[in-house]
Amino acid sequence: MIMKNLTTDQHVLLEFKHQIIDPHNILANNWNTTYSVCNWIGVFCAARHKRVRALHLPNMDLIGTIPPHLGNLSFLVSLNLSHNNFHGYLPRKFMQLSHLKLIDLSFNFLSGEIPSWFGRLAKVLSLNLRNNNLTGTIPLSLVNMSNLEILDLSLSGSLPEDICRHLPKLKALYLAKNYLEGHIPSNIGDCRNLQILSLAYNQLNGNIPRSIENLTKLKEIYIGVNGLEGEIPWEIGNLISLEMLDASFMHLNGLIPASIFNISSLKIIALQNNSLTGKLPYMSSVLNLEELHLWGNNLNGKFPNFISNVSKLRILDLQNNLFFGLIPNALDNLRFLEILRLRRNHLTTKSSTHEWSFLYSLANCRYLRQLDLSSNPLKGIFPTSISNLSTSLQYLLLRDCNIKGAIPMEIGSLINTTWLDLSMNYLSRAIPITIGRLRNLQLLFLYGNKLQGSIPHDLCDLKGLFQLALNHNELDGHLPTCLGDLTSLGNLYLFSNRLHSTIPSTFWSLKDILIVDLSSNNLSGSLPLDIGNLKVLIYLNLSRNLFSNDIPPTIGSLYDLQFLNLSSNRLEGPIPRSFGDLMSLTSLDLSNNNLSGVIPKSLERLSHLNYFDVSFNSLEGEIPSGGPFVNFTPKSFMKNYALCGSPRLQVRPCKNNIHQ
Repeated sequence: MIMKNLTTDQHVLLEFKHQIIDPHNILANNWNTTYSVCNWIGVFCAARHKRVRALHLPNMDLIGTIPPHLGNLSFLVSLNLSHNNFHGYLPRKFMQLSHLKLIDLSFNFLSGEIPSWFGRLAKVLSLNLRNNNLTGTIPLSLVNMSNLEILDLSLSGSLPEDICRHLPKLKALYLAKNYLEGHIPSNIGDCRNLQILSLAYNQLNGNIPRSIENLTKLKEIYIGVNGLEGEIPWEIGNLISLEMLDASFMHLNGLIPASIFNISSLKIIALQNNSLTGKLPYMSSVLNLEELHLWGNNLNGKFPNFISNVSKLRILDLQNNLFFGLIPNALDNLRFLEILRLRRNHLTTKSSTHEWSFLYSLANCRYLRQLDLSSNPLKGIFPTSISNLSTSLQYLLLRDCNIKGAIPMEIGSLINTTWLDLSMNYLSRAIPITIGRLRNLQLLFLYGNKLQGSIPHDLCDLKGLFQLALNHNELDGHLPTCLGDLTSLGNLYLFSNRLHSTIPSTFWSLKDILIVDLSSNNLSGSLPLDIGNLKVLIYLNLSRNLFSNDIPPTIGSLYDLQFLNLSSNRLEGPIPRSFGDLMSLTSLDLSNNNLSGVIPKSLERLSHLNYFDVSFNSLEGEIPSGGPFVNFTPKSFMKNYALCGSPRLQVRPCKNNIHQ
């Protein structure tokens, strides 16, 4: 009889193999009668009655519908077909699997509603149907699965108000990233065995229910990115086992309950992007806290010195709040600190000295990777003590801090920095040559200062540089010929300086550059045909310079170009007909030059063009009337030699069609 039963299971599994597509031939090469079914890949048999007890075939890229005769594996306890490509409906015959305790069909393409017959599988402990194409709401029959401990679904609708009364053994409820509406059930506290509550990324509204205090076994709460509002209930402080609290990106207001900071087990607090107010409560007991995310609120008061008591802190993010006063000198106790973000507060230095003494304490934070103090009125001279910061530092962001003086040579000691932002300050003198030591730098923002001198050739040692922004300074001299060596460069902003030279020929070899803005300088010479090498360019602004001679027709081969501004130069000759091939172009400004000839009719093909200006040139002939030209106004064509066309453009009527 045992052999017959095992043979029955073997027959069911062979039928399963024949009805699906097995692209890697895993089952084809292993599931055959040469071996005992109990030795097949993914098949596990019970030791006592020799029947198939578990079928585990995750991550095999299997394709097809789930065959209904799997319901004949009458001793099946565990079924895992997750991370495959099964589609269609769940077979009704599964309701026969009365011994099932684990069902994992997640990450497939199953469709239809969650069947009501799931309620008959009373022994199931874990049900995971996440990331399918299932629709509808939580079926009421699920409340019959009274032994359920883990529930993970993707669906819509609302949470049944009595879900906890019917599922008293529930330990983990994963309903994040769905379309759930309505309130969190007011009696959620009846799920007294709950350890993980994940309801984030839904459309839930109302308040956080106070009954949550009864969930004393709860370790993780994820309720962020919903429409919840009101105050955070004080009762959360009773969750003595809590390790993770995420109630971010919502409409919570009022004070942060001091009771939260009495939970000694807490490791992560994420309350960012709400409307919380008041001072940060004293932290006496959260000695295991590793991450504190409170950015984007209205928290105020002096910067909390007691934060240095939380010695295990790795991430401290208080940016976009209303904190004021001094950054404490006792941060050296945060030896494990990796990320410190204090951007957009009102933090200052001592008015008498404006000394950045807190930097000395940060020198003890040897794991510090990100330091963002931007948009705080710190003032003072750029400190040479910056060299004391950890060599692990990757981001140093000091934008808009009212810093004066020179960038110190010591900046070159931050050898692992990938992002350096010193923009919008009052920095002066030359860019230090030691900046060339930052060989890992990818983003360099020095714009909006008073930097002088030439662009140092040492910048060309930054081979991984993607974005260079030196605009709005007082830089002069030549463009370095070695700019062409920055082969990773994607965005270059040098506008509004005093640069004077031709563009070096090597520059046009930057085949991966996306944005070039050299406007408002004193650059001169001709634009070469090699400009057509910049095949992926989307933005080119060379306006307000001294470029002369003809516009190279090879610009017309820059098919991804969206913005082109060559205005206010000394360019001559015709507008290239090849510009009609710039099908992605949205803005074209050629005004204030010495261009002559006609406006090419080929420009009528530029269906995305919404800004066009050729005013103050010597153009003649008929203004095109089709395509985007229907929307342009007289301002686009004023002060030319002899343009003609529609009366609405305030030019004389054309006698003959003189387009070529």
